[in-house]
Amino acid sequence: MNKNDWIVYLIRCSDNSLYCGITNHLTKRLKAHNSGKGAKYTRTRRPVALEAISHKMTKSEALKLEYYIKQVPARKKVPELTKQEAKMAVDLKKQLQQVSKEIKAFSKKVEKLVAAAEKAAKPKIAAAKKVAPKKAAPKKAVAKKTAAKKAPAKKAVAKKTKAKKTAPAKKAAPKKKAPAKKAAKVTAADAVLKVVNRAKKGVNTAAIMKKTGFDNKKVANIIFKLKKQGKIKNPEKGLYVKA
Repeated sequence: MNKNDWIVYLIRCSDNSLYCGITNHLTKRLKAHNSGKGAKYTRTRRPVALEAISHKMTKSEALKLEYYIKQVPARKKVPELTKQEAKMAVDLKKQLQQVSKEIKAFSKKVEKLVAAAEKAAKPKIAAAKKVAPKKAAPKKAVAKKTAAKKAPAKKAVAKKTKAKKTAPAKKAAPKKKAPAKKAAKVTAADAVLKVVNRAKKGVNTAAIMKKTGFDNKKVANIIFKLKKQGKIKNPEKGLYVKA
């Protein structure tokens, strides 16, 4: 995570209360909370587990969102934080659609310019063809053509019969191989669910990160969605098992 990419995060304390903060290095910040070097509030409420995170933003935007989330009641904090992320995604989608429209308009202008340039070049090419003189055929080529015309028809017939006799047998066309079926794509959510399902006694976030190679933010978002879908459950803080 870059220094300029800040996020707002929510962590669940051992007393089931929520703590909201901002950081530009989530993994480092979570370790600080669990080691007692984080916020004063979390020192006596360890261990803590990540509950939700926002999208990346500037520090100024993160401070404003943190203040807003702290004013919201505890039961609405997580939905409100994820709602803010959804709004950002919608805004980004609108911006991309606008850029796509501008690119299409620019592409049409370029096509019109190319067509106009080709139209203007056609009369010049036609005029150049009319002006260019026809080249006279060389005398030797004319003499060969006349000699070929005078040759007896019998030789031509004999050549044809020879060609027929020596014609090679047609090779059988090779059979086309049937295209191999493409394997179904495995999504990030499938990968996380597979890890959780394999662990009989449950698995924590760190183990999921290690086995999937995903970062903390991605794992936290996938876990939140899977819990919401009812595919996994959370019997203990920071521990996830198959539902």
